[in-house]
Amino acid sequence: MVLSGLPQARIQFVLNHQIISYFRRIKNFIWLSEYRNILIVINPAAGKSSYEKRLSLLEQRLTEEGINREKFFTEQEASGKLKSLIKNTKTISDVFVMGGDGTLNYVVNEIRELNLPVSIVSNGTGNDSVKSLHGEMNFERQVDIAVRGRVKAFDLGKCNGRYFVNGVGIGFDGAVVREMVKRGNKQGRHIDYLLTVLRIVAGFKERELRFTLDGKSFGKKILLMTISNGTTFGGGFIINPFAKANDGKLDVCIFNEVGLLKRFWHLPKLKNGTHHKIRETEFHLANKVEIEATDELVAHLDGEFIGHPPFRISIEKDALQVRTPA
Repeated sequence: MVLSGLPQARIQFVLNHQIISYFRRIKNFIWLSEYRNILIVINPAAGKSSYEKRLSLLEQRLTEEGINREKFFTEQEASGKLKSLIKNTKTISDVFVMGGDGTLNYVVNEIRELNLPVSIVSNGTGNDSVKSLHGEMNFERQVDIAVRGRVKAFDLGKCNGRYFVNGVGIGFDGAVVREMVKRGNKQGRHIDYLLTVLRIVAGFKERELRFTLDGKSFGKKILLMTISNGTTFGGGFIINPFAKANDGKLDVCIFNEVGLLKRFWHLPKLKNGTHHKIRETEFHLANKVEIEATDELVAHLDGEFIGHPPFRISIEKDALQVRTPA
């Protein structure tokens, strides 16, 4: 570096700047490599055609950053197995989730008491949960967030003892998920899902649901009821457009009885989140929701079929640590 001819004060400023930059690089290297050992949890069934390439790119980035990593495939999945691995390893500092909403839900329920930061590298079919956490859907930027993002606390919902990141859907959307489970995963599943939605919305009959919101009792015939921490379900339906994943509240959307023609008219509004303008809908905030038993309605939790009520649903404030954009 040539500094001759510059005033002494300017030379000192340049030197100080170089020294500060040097120590920042050292600090970043130490933080990224010595203090972090990543466990990448991979669902090979989510994004079958792309996960190997994406995993290779992720591992290449971690190698460039000097970050240690280990891998866990959910085809090995059994209750408690992931938790046991992390506890026995003892050096895991972060968990990267490579999969969809179901994979994230599995990880969250396994590591909840361990309080480790979670990073999301989407590779599933829905990937709705991330939209309410930091909203970044681009793979390369998700990797950058996972490597260099800051940790931020978000809430977790809890239904009958099982945690959820996004939400619980009862009624019409529960029936759609049940049908998808019966038919199994297919290539082009998003199109298959939309076709299933259209078929079921044409024949679904509203049923009586009795429930309480923070102790206040209700009885309604519903098309659907969604109790959520997030906004978006089914690969892009913005059911609870006002939900915030860190406000300590459950957001409840209720779609009451709707005529057949109106259902098809209003369905696009569920897609873009403008159905709050419809008189058949209502929205509530609650800390606790209790759903009475019924055999006539079914439900999903973070896109996974969970059967019939009864359900006891609550919210836990700041229960999930997620890496978000720095």
